Amino acid sequence: MTEKRVFHVGNMVRFHFGPNKVNGVVKEDRGPIGVGGRRLYRIQFSLEPHHQSAIELPADELEFVHDRVALGGTP
Repeated sequence: MTEKRVFHVGNMVRFHFGPNKVNGVVKEDRGPIGVGGRRLYRIQFSLEPHHQSAIELPADELEFVHDRVALGGTP
């Protein structure tokens, strides 16, 4: 049976971006709008200082890094 991963806004995740693994933060749950009803998430990440990028990926391409990202200094 396949594991169903559910992510929430603020979760820190890791994903493949080219040959590297990159960390990012879930910014939006886009819902089941992917191919075959896969749930997509908008992930914000940075490859360079002071330059933010975003990408949409399905849950099966993401893995948890931490439970939640600290917002405003609070866990």
